[in-house]
Amino acid sequence: MKMKKIMMTLMVLAGTALSAQAQDKFVGGDISMLTKYEEAGVVYRDKSGKTVQPLEFFKAQGLNAMRVRLFVDPSLDSDKGVCQDLDYVKKLGKRIKDAGMSFMLDFHYSDSWADPGKQWTPDAWKDLTDAQLLDKVYEYTKDCLQQLKAAGATPDFIQTGNEISYGMLWGTKEKVGSNQVNRCYTNSPAANWNRFFNLLKKAGQACREVCPQAKIVLHSERTPKENVLTDYFDRMKTNSVDYDIIGLSYYPDHHGSLAVMENAIKTLEKKNYGKDIMIVETGYGYKWAIGDEYDYTATYPLTEEGQRKFTADMIEKLNQHSSVKGLFWWWPEDNGNAGVTDSWWNAGLYNHDTGQPYAAFYELKAFTGAEVDDSDVTSQYMVNPKFDSDISGWTNTGGTAQWKQNNWEVLSNYCEFGWTGSAIADQEVVQTPTLPAGSYKLSINCATDNGAKGLFLIAGDQSVEMVGTGGIGAFTVEFTVASAGPVKLGVKLQSTTATWVNFDNFTLTKTTATDIQTVSRQQQASNGEWYTLDGRRLQSTPTRKGLYIHNGRKVIY
Repeated sequence: MKMKKIMMTLMVLAGTALSAQAQDKFVGGDISMLTKYEEAGVVYRDKSGKTVQPLEFFKAQGLNAMRVRLFVDPSLDSDKGVCQDLDYVKKLGKRIKDAGMSFMLDFHYSDSWADPGKQWTPDAWKDLTDAQLLDKVYEYTKDCLQQLKAAGATPDFIQTGNEISYGMLWGTKEKVGSNQVNRCYTNSPAANWNRFFNLLKKAGQACREVCPQAKIVLHSERTPKENVLTDYFDRMKTNSVDYDIIGLSYYPDHHGSLAVMENAIKTLEKKNYGKDIMIVETGYGYKWAIGDEYDYTATYPLTEEGQRKFTADMIEKLNQHSSVKGLFWWWPEDNGNAGVTDSWWNAGLYNHDTGQPYAAFYELKAFTGAEVDDSDVTSQYMVNPKFDSDISGWTNTGGTAQWKQNNWEVLSNYCEFGWTGSAIADQEVVQTPTLPAGSYKLSINCATDNGAKGLFLIAGDQSVEMVGTGGIGAFTVEFTVASAGPVKLGVKLQSTTATWVNFDNFTLTKTTATDIQTVSRQQQASNGEWYTLDGRRLQSTPTRKGLYIHNGRKVIY
């Protein structure tokens, strides 16, 4: 009995430790438009082209938190992106929680977009006095949280205002749009700031009463203005505003280089506010800029690879700061051409033509170090997988392959077997990297004649025939490398009926293998190896956090 109790205690402690570690950092995105994309019939796919359920896919790829905005009465705004009323948020919030992810609620306290240039009071509140407005903020916040909680969508993080760098609930645009009423600049009257502090305190009071476990986030986008940023949070500290996390927006096009972001973080850390920091909004373009205040294209071109490299470098810098606990990409779910919104967002993480994630999406998990079932290793082992400017790195036997450009976004730079008017001669375009032992998937986008046959995606001794549809298709071949060595990867034409072939976007994925075997308890206790609790031996030290047996003892790893 005593041993049983010890075992139970160990397992509880292990679970607690793992939970704390797993939830120490949060990565995801503001997916406030996901429901609208789904309603419009937009299809989300994985890198192999398989249709996926977005939230389940996000979770499987190592994302563990999602953000959703909330407007008071969005029906008063004609902008299609302004649609998130309480009922909408309850449903999407519950889905996020049901998917096993944390939920950040972003109160806008407005009928439309709230940001540093506009913090307009909801129409239904426009005639309230400041005293009445304090009560309304408390009552509204409390009611929303109670309804969310009852709907199974209890927030884990609550933003009491969106980008409230200069205050909130200024009044209506018609009344105060052109003056400084209720603004909170560094030189604004103390009365403006006191009004702001009181509004935040009432919102925070409601949060603590209804969702005492939730963390309150104060959100500013003054990332490049360290004097404004520190003045803001100094005032919050002096006036005892209750919150837990400093939330920042960081968009290179608007705010500057990664050095600007890092300087803001270091400045806040030096001030020793005792608060964690989260980047609650970020994004960078894959083809077009999202602003013109700062040009970062010399370092990060507006391409899929440029977006990926920016994301990887940003995460590398963020992970050097123990105070930074969260990273949220804004509007990553932007996908397809279904007219979901009236405007373009050029920094989404999905290819609108294929419904597949861009490479930057797969970089996000590095923020938390999450292990996922599949790991993209394209850049480690393949040369020029997207034919960026030529077909260098590839060997063409048969001699007719050439580099081309087109206005198809997914095949903007690609390799082509040109039009011949008759079947193309047998040939292949391949490279032969040395791969370590393991299981892999090789994926590609390819277009050829409708019904054309004899075109193969090859990987070692495995191949998949890519039957033409006349359009762009996504194809994947799975293969295993028994021991490290060279493996031929590419495209092969054999007795083909195709008269033209275009292909691009090779992706190499390494899949997780179990590498385990069962041995006796006596062996477990004596040979210094690692084992699962049911006696299966691992081939190496554990790659996932958990409770294991090592040298005859249970160990939290």
